[in-house]
Amino acid sequence: MKILMVIDSLPRGGKERRMLELIKGLKNQKELFDIYLVSLTDTVEYEYVYELPITFEIIRRKHKKDLSVIFKLKKIISSFKPDIIHSWSTMASIYLSVSNLFNRIPLVNGVLADAYANLNFRDKHFLRVKLTTPFSAMFVANSEAGIRSYKTPLNKSICIYNGIDFSRFENLRPAAEMENEILGSPKNDRIIFGMVAGFDERKDFETLIKAAIKICEMRKDLIFLLIGNGPLLESLKAGVPANLLGAQIIFTGKRRDIESILQIVDIGLLITFYEGISNSIIEYMAMGKPVIATKGGGTVELVNDGVNGWLVEQRNEAQIIEKMKQLLNDKGRRVEMGQNGYHWVRKQFDIKEKTNQYINLYKKLLAS
Repeated sequence: MKILMVIDSLPRGGKERRMLELIKGLKNQKELFDIYLVSLTDTVEYEYVYELPITFEIIRRKHKKDLSVIFKLKKIISSFKPDIIHSWSTMASIYLSVSNLFNRIPLVNGVLADAYANLNFRDKHFLRVKLTTPFSAMFVANSEAGIRSYKTPLNKSICIYNGIDFSRFENLRPAAEMENEILGSPKNDRIIFGMVAGFDERKDFETLIKAAIKICEMRKDLIFLLIGNGPLLESLKAGVPANLLGAQIIFTGKRRDIESILQIVDIGLLITFYEGISNSIIEYMAMGKPVIATKGGGTVELVNDGVNGWLVEQRNEAQIIEKMKQLLNDKGRRVEMGQNGYHWVRKQFDIKEKTNQYINLYKKLLAS
């Protein structure tokens, strides 16, 4: 089966990792899958894409609405002759809808990766989804909330959760090495909260940091690792008192060894506004960590409140502190929640099962 996949770019993000995990899963099948991957920019932070047994091409756009991309994609479709076209970004879907107009190749529109509330035509991604609906054979969301949020037709919408290659969590750097590198000394009895996320408007680092400052003033045995990069990073750092910055509240910047860092984290955090299915939460659970996360979107499909973590309301600093205290004061509950998440996530998000769901979808579309 020949599959053409198109994405805007390959920065280190959840959508991009999800696509590459699927590609690896397809290439590990006994059945032959010939994959042609196109990126519409030269931003490539997952360097291992060059090592995958696929054809990888970069189309450099002169600007975001470069119409020449339509003809370049049309040429690739003509020469590669894919059985399935799979788009991973809304702008790619616009280009592909035109490039594929007369070919009638099934277009899988795999762009429903978030779940914002009250989306409407003023949102560019919502608009693009509506414009490409007539040309799409199927929409794929990574959460049921995403389907509801974008209001795509139910007869051409399916939820396939993120697939995780759990071998990523093996053969990690020694925990003691991570402690010395990040903390500057052994962890000892200190308890570490960790949040892996981009520092942008979708994440509510402001409320989290306020809560972290208050609870750190009560207890000196706590550390908050805020892992990631983004446009709001420096302004958020500026709001942390000097005595806590770098001592109890540590900004690591962008890291490529998240799995190794999570070894030393005790409690995973995702304080945000709207989410689809968060790779960060899945990764916390895959490492056996209890979770405190903001209620809403696809997060409620991951966090079973009181079982594998706690859900909190948006912008609710007091509730975050309350849930932190509950986990801090009950180690047995921390361990139990972490183990519940560990077993559940490894059952529900195995890459082999998710790859099979995509294969079944591709075959169904080809047969229809």
